[in-house]
This record gives sequence, C-alpha cells and structure tokens, in this order.
Amino acid sequence: MQAQDVMNRAVITIRPHMPVAAAAALLVARGVTSAPVVTAEGILRGIVSEVDLLRARSTGTEGATEDTATAADVMTPQPVTVRPTDELSDVAAVLLDRGVRAVPVVDGERLVGILSRREVLSPIAQEAPTPSRSGRPVAKTA
Repeated sequence: MQAQDVMNRAVITIRPHMPVAAAAALLVARGVTSAPVVTAEGILRGIVSEVDLLRARSTGTEGATEDTATAADVMTPQPVTVRPTDELSDVAAVLLDRGVRAVPVVDGERLVGILSRREVLSPIAQEAPTPSRSGRPVAKTA
C-alpha cells in the first residue's frame, strides 16, 4: 500500500503571511497538531506545529513582535516529506525515525496530501480482529 492510498487530500494549510495567533487558532479549531505552509500556488514552504507556535509565544521571534510574527517567521522550513508513491512501511519509518506526527505528501514541490500516524496505522487496524467489550478479540465474519 502506498501513501496516496490513505493520505488525506483535504489538507488544512497555512499561508506564509498568516499571523501566528491566527495559525494557532486554526490548529485548535480544526483539531490538528500541525499544518503545511504553502504559497497560493500550493508550493510547500514549511510546516507549522503546535511546538513551533508555543516556542514562538514563549521565546519571541527574531525581528518580529508577538503581534507581527507570521507563520513564515516560526515555521519549520524544509520539513520532512514523502511522495505519493512511497510505501506505507517507509512512511511509518520516517514518522518514527524523525519523531514527527505527520508528514506532507508532495509531488515535486507541490503539496498533494498529508499523512498522520493515525492514517498510516488505519490499514493495520482494519486487519485486526474487532475487540469485544471484554477486550478480547472477536473474529470478523464475512
């Protein structure tokens, strides 16, 4: 199975000029821990995570005040990415090895999706027997 088979194509994105407070509000409102930073053309420029936003809040950003800081000021540039044709086992290894919760899926420089740990885990979970209320597995019936 490949990244493109399970990736989320409806990606919540942030523009580089978005104020930090607005980016934080977006992450909280959508219940996500990070969002790719993209240009109007969909070119990936970085990723903003809760950690980036918290760090910016606590330490300030170079050359910007809390009121003027933008996503571009606090984002992680050149984030870890995967390609649509990468195998899920390879994506899982990237998530684990790099200690990230999600990775943008890019075709060249263009963002085409995002994969979180949960999306990578989902196909594995679908193969497992359904647990009963007691926690013991119950065999699936056809």
